[in-house]
Amino acid sequence: MDGIIVVNKEKGFSSFDVIAVLRGVLGMKKLGHTGTLDPDAEGVLPVCLGFATKICDHLMAQKKEYVAKGKLGITTDTQDISGTVLTERPVHVTREQFTEALAGFVGEIRQLTPMYSARKVGGVKLVDLARKGITIERSEKTVRVYEAEVLAFDKSEGTYEIRIVCQKGTYIRTICNDLGEALGCGSCMTALTRTATGRFTVGQSYTIDELRTLRDSGRLQEAVIPIDAMYRGCRPFELKEEYAKSIRNGNYLEPEWLTECEEPVPAQYESIYENLLGKSEPYCIRVYLGGEFYAIYEKRGRRYRPLQMYHEVDNEQNCAKNKAEAAARYDASVVVTVGKFDGLHTGHRNLLEEMKKIGLTRKMISVIPSADTKGIFTQDEIRAIATDLGVSEYIPWPLTEENRSMSPEEFVRNVLIGQCHATDVVVGENFRFGRDQSGDAKAMQEIAAANGIRCRIVPMVGEGGEPVSSTRIRSLLEEGDMESVSKLLGIPYSVEGIIQRGKEIGHTLGFPTINLIPTEEKLLPPFGVYRTKTTVLGRTYRSVTNVGDNPTVRDGIHHQITVETHIPGFDRDAYGEYAKVRFLSRLRGQVQFGSLDELREQLQKDVADALRTK
Repeated sequence: MDGIIVVNKEKGFSSFDVIAVLRGVLGMKKLGHTGTLDPDAEGVLPVCLGFATKICDHLMAQKKEYVAKGKLGITTDTQDISGTVLTERPVHVTREQFTEALAGFVGEIRQLTPMYSARKVGGVKLVDLARKGITIERSEKTVRVYEAEVLAFDKSEGTYEIRIVCQKGTYIRTICNDLGEALGCGSCMTALTRTATGRFTVGQSYTIDELRTLRDSGRLQEAVIPIDAMYRGCRPFELKEEYAKSIRNGNYLEPEWLTECEEPVPAQYESIYENLLGKSEPYCIRVYLGGEFYAIYEKRGRRYRPLQMYHEVDNEQNCAKNKAEAAARYDASVVVTVGKFDGLHTGHRNLLEEMKKIGLTRKMISVIPSADTKGIFTQDEIRAIATDLGVSEYIPWPLTEENRSMSPEEFVRNVLIGQCHATDVVVGENFRFGRDQSGDAKAMQEIAAANGIRCRIVPMVGEGGEPVSSTRIRSLLEEGDMESVSKLLGIPYSVEGIIQRGKEIGHTLGFPTINLIPTEEKLLPPFGVYRTKTTVLGRTYRSVTNVGDNPTVRDGIHHQITVETHIPGFDRDAYGEYAKVRFLSRLRGQVQFGSLDELREQLQKDVADALRTK
């Protein structure tokens, strides 16, 4: 997949987090973002996919528009409200004075890079040094602010809202800080939203959850902006097929090989276009081969030379090889399994083992129930587990009205044959499919045979005298019986994700934790404390994990559900890193304590209990 997706970054995610999560959502590795946003900021973050990563630098250089909120009278070490307060001063500023001071920041200004920033010095991020209490000398840099506008100002509260249009590398919180110094009272930023990057706006953006929904419904391409939309100022030309070798080798093109064609880019993308080349576009052309965008070429004398290739440059031999491999992906024999693979338990694994014995390319169609059904594992987790088990292609199949209404015969013809090119299919003996679940495993075998497909029916797997099923595992999970859950799954139940900042009560008590916020689609065990193993920063540790809403001491406030893990002896800064917590056994339920001292005493017992068992 090649193109650009405009992500609406939510609070709590760094730009790196967005890329990490998107790799799982999109099932691809080659991604690049176009401008860092702090975890507490939100808004527009264009992400380039595949060959589009070649224009990351161009997109990063575009103007940025921000809406920032701030408060006068306060300065912090981070220059935003999340930091430690350094000074508090009285505020006697009018809207006119504020507007005049802000106007002084339009044009070229000098900024001192804040210590709490992602800029690297000697290969180390300044923010990593700052968190260790280390401050180093930094040089000022010149940045340009194109527009600065006051959107709101409250004299009595000392709060404000401003809109800033600036070049890349401008720190908006530093503008807020320096604005306060210019007014003599200090200031810090309280919220930040990037509303535009170049001509990409919030209105064109998608949250991660929205992208997951599009993916699961097979409509992800709707969110992808084609690469050639960024070059609408260059005239489009079609290369004659007999000269395909030249473009695939990245050679010069002769004018007579080219035919000007109608505009291939849909009109809907006109609003996002601006010249990214840094060159005169009348001298540049877009070149297509068989209707597919290949490259930007620049006129040099009579001929055209390649300026930027957006297709694999290859010699004729490798090109033929690639074509053969692509054809083989469609023509090769394929074995498919179908089912509701919630958890990929030992019964499901038995199906995958049977597929492995057949020795063909393996594809898995995972039926996705209604959106409000929580899963033992999320779709991203199931995809990763399936890949580890040798599945070549994981295909989510949501139960939309259209899919739900398919007859068994239509499912075989349209999905197994039409989409998956199946020659073999493997299903469990309790398998049901088709409209109103009118088809069973025997019907699948009969319909498959009539369409030239071999079908194997695999007996159900039993454990403890009962069949292994997702329903049974869900019941055990809701009881907190993690040993039985692990036995039926074939692996420990786990929660994974990017480590978030918590309230840091654990640090105060001497039991620092790494904190994960599970997604809404994840089925969790009951609130309580568990013996776990945690993988973080490339190593696996014994650990203690609390699942709950952090009651600590009853305060009458609704708290977010979190998965908080304490790793004895672990003191590394892991914020923003990936972690995976595997649940081994339940130690106790969630308890509300009368004091922090009581909580500290119980945590000591929990750690001792967890470490006592290997």
